[in-house]
Amino acid sequence: MDRLLPTRPLGKTNIEVSRLGLAGNFGIDADGVERAFHELGVRYFFVTNRMTAAIEGLRRLVRAGHRDRIVLAMGVNVPFGWAVPGAWEKCAKAIGVDTIDVFHLFWVQAHWYVTGKTWPAMQKLKDEGKVRALAVSCHDRPMARALVDELSLDALMIRYNAAHRGAEKEIFATLPKAGERPGVIAYTATRWGRLLKPAGKLGPMSGGECYRFALGHPAVDVALCGARTYDELAQNVDAVLQGPLDSARLDEIRAFGDAVR
Repeated sequence: MDRLLPTRPLGKTNIEVSRLGLAGNFGIDADGVERAFHELGVRYFFVTNRMTAAIEGLRRLVRAGHRDRIVLAMGVNVPFGWAVPGAWEKCAKAIGVDTIDVFHLFWVQAHWYVTGKTWPAMQKLKDEGKVRALAVSCHDRPMARALVDELSLDALMIRYNAAHRGAEKEIFATLPKAGERPGVIAYTATRWGRLLKPAGKLGPMSGGECYRFALGHPAVDVALCGARTYDELAQNVDAVLQGPLDSARLDEIRAFGDAVR
């Protein structure tokens, strides 16, 4: 069985991403990261410098000559301009690269996070060729949508799952047409595991269904997966390879998502 994930462009960028990406404090070790790349076709890796096992796996892949096929998504937590260059330097040094593919300003909670010298410092990294795409991650959907236009974002990381479908109307429906819109990275597909448990007589969903739901929306380019083991990741990949959920199951999942919400 061919287990390699399909790919597609990350929005208007020229960055080709796997539909499922590894993210979070996943329990997969360095060997598992290499296997995810070679055996499952995972190309998108969302990591921080604290994720030592993931960092080691990525360093091995870079040293083996696979840099051009890996999409590194990293970023800065402190929303001040002075913190941006140092954060980029630590990220690049940790992996052993001179370019970060998708560089985020993490967890934007208020508009002032992008004012002053902060976003100009982010933009300077791109102008200097140190990053390929600029992104923000944000829970506030109206603000996230406004920042797409204000900052001409290359990519947006937003919460989207069966229990949190507001992004469909508040963000996805009003994005520019394909080829002009920012890339969309969906996270919390399982709602931190809550969608994997019943809600009364409804549910639950399987992990694979959670990712199939998120990737079923045409605006979503990649869904982040925080798999705890390689086998769990492989199961989720197998599910994604089945394609979108059928309409009857989608109706059940929406009802279940409402109950969870």
